[in-house]
Amino acid sequence: MNEWAARGPASDSPFARLTRWWAEEASIVERQVPFTVLYVIALLTLLLPAIAVPDPGLVAIGAVLVGLETAAAFALPWRRWPDWTLYVPPLVQMLAVGFLRVGTGGPASPFALIMVLPVVDLAARRGRRGVAVAAIGAAGIIAIPLVLGTTDTMITTILVVRAVFVPLVVLVVAYTVNGLTERLRARTETLATLRRMQDALLERMRADAVELARVAADRRASRDMLLSVFDAVTEQAIIAADEDGLVDVFNPGAEKLLGYARADVVGLMRLTDLHLRAELVARRAELFHEDGEVDNPRFLLEALVAPALAGRPEVRDWTYVRRDGSPITVRLAVTRRADTDPRSAGYVVVAADVTAERETDRLKERFVSLVSHELRTPIASVLGYVELLRDESDPLTAEQVGYLDVIERNARHQLRLVGDLLLTAQVRAGRFAVQRARIDLGDVVRASVQTAVPAAQAAGVELEAHTDPVVMIDGDAGRLAQAVDNLLSNAIKFTPSGGTVTVAVRRARGPIGQQQAEVQVTDTGIGIPPDEVTHLTEDFYRASTATRRALPGFGLGLAITHAIVTGHGGRLEVTSRVDEGTTFTMVLPAVTGSVRTSAPS
Repeated sequence: MNEWAARGPASDSPFARLTRWWAEEASIVERQVPFTVLYVIALLTLLLPAIAVPDPGLVAIGAVLVGLETAAAFALPWRRWPDWTLYVPPLVQMLAVGFLRVGTGGPASPFALIMVLPVVDLAARRGRRGVAVAAIGAAGIIAIPLVLGTTDTMITTILVVRAVFVPLVVLVVAYTVNGLTERLRARTETLATLRRMQDALLERMRADAVELARVAADRRASRDMLLSVFDAVTEQAIIAADEDGLVDVFNPGAEKLLGYARADVVGLMRLTDLHLRAELVARRAELFHEDGEVDNPRFLLEALVAPALAGRPEVRDWTYVRRDGSPITVRLAVTRRADTDPRSAGYVVVAADVTAERETDRLKERFVSLVSHELRTPIASVLGYVELLRDESDPLTAEQVGYLDVIERNARHQLRLVGDLLLTAQVRAGRFAVQRARIDLGDVVRASVQTAVPAAQAAGVELEAHTDPVVMIDGDAGRLAQAVDNLLSNAIKFTPSGGTVTVAVRRARGPIGQQQAEVQVTDTGIGIPPDEVTHLTEDFYRASTATRRALPGFGLGLAITHAIVTGHGGRLEVTSRVDEGTTFTMVLPAVTGSVRTSAPS
């Protein structure tokens, strides 16, 4: 598209069609047409009787030049030639005008004004070279009579004056036309650039509009799909609300949980209306250290959503009040619903009824505490009487001593089980405590290894220990001894006769250079399937490799060990291969120092 066509509808105006003949991108043929038409009209006027033709030969020469120049405009490949060749056609046109002028009376000829067309053609070209060529060409036309010798002296004098004055006039006109053309060309180029930019912007706007329509459709589809998912959930309450807590989504699970119909809640109730008010007030006082009743609904909402606003969503128990006024305990997750559109921002609440679960936990804790208390006392009494029997002055028979050993062994086993149950209950209730002191971890491990030697010998398992000279930590020696005892007991129990259990204690450095202490217990036993490793620290969980071999145990030892290690700020790592063995590693924070206390015996 050329720069004139780029101007749109205005390019169809008569002025645009006329100026297109001298536009920079116009062809030689387009530039030739106006001149040829006017020259033919001039030749036709010579047929009128009133027009004198003193020299028909010169007129014929001019006509031949125009004919040849017109044919050359159509036939020759001007676009492939250098730019200076484009000056030839208008110069030929000026020469043809000169012959027509001289042949029709010279100064008296009415056809001299046709010269304006090639002058304008030359002046309209880019740069100033066309202006100079036009002025020189005009001087040549005026000088033709002098060259041909067709005038007398007086006429020649006039011609000389004209040969000077007319080119000056042509020079001024050509210069003016050139300046106007340059400004018009610059304006046209600017308009064309702006039009291209406009077209590009329009195209971009169309693309953006299509993209926005697609995104809007996707968002509508996503929202519809999300709402359909919400509606498909019937066992959990999913409630969404705006920034002010006004409910705008209430799924069937919420209807089932709370007893409200969706139409009774959406747009009418707030999130806080579903909660026990006293609980919200207490939670706000806990978070913001404010006492007293809170009447502003926004303040109550902050008690519920404050962690989500702070970027750390929490899951905790709350009390909902059903439509019939009955309270239920729910496990509630509150998340922030952010969106680029402020009107779409708000909160999403997912609630699950845990009333029965919490009641079960409470009864379980009560049962464990009760059993621990009711069993510990009589077992301790049994062990006391065993000691009394051993201390009797009358000697016991070997059979009686064997009976007492069985009683003591089983009583101590039951006492350890009761202790494990009690410790598990303490961990669940958050009452597990660590009494810290500066100790050498190597002493703790060596004492546990010494205690485990009889069991290892009885099982036909070789027990090896490797410890660094001094590995100091701040820890509870009794609790850590219990953790190491559990790991050693498991390793010996799950290692077939002829296998090996290796215990190592060493200093190490953490990933950022901090001091660490590691206790590693490695066995060559039956191993654990990979998909079961992550469950080992769960209460009462036992690996399938142990249950298939009917190995004794209750599944509490590793859970207790994990709780002890975690309580010391450490971690318990497990690697295992079935039928090859297992490695448990206790990683604990270490300190440097020389103060030591005795490990438990």
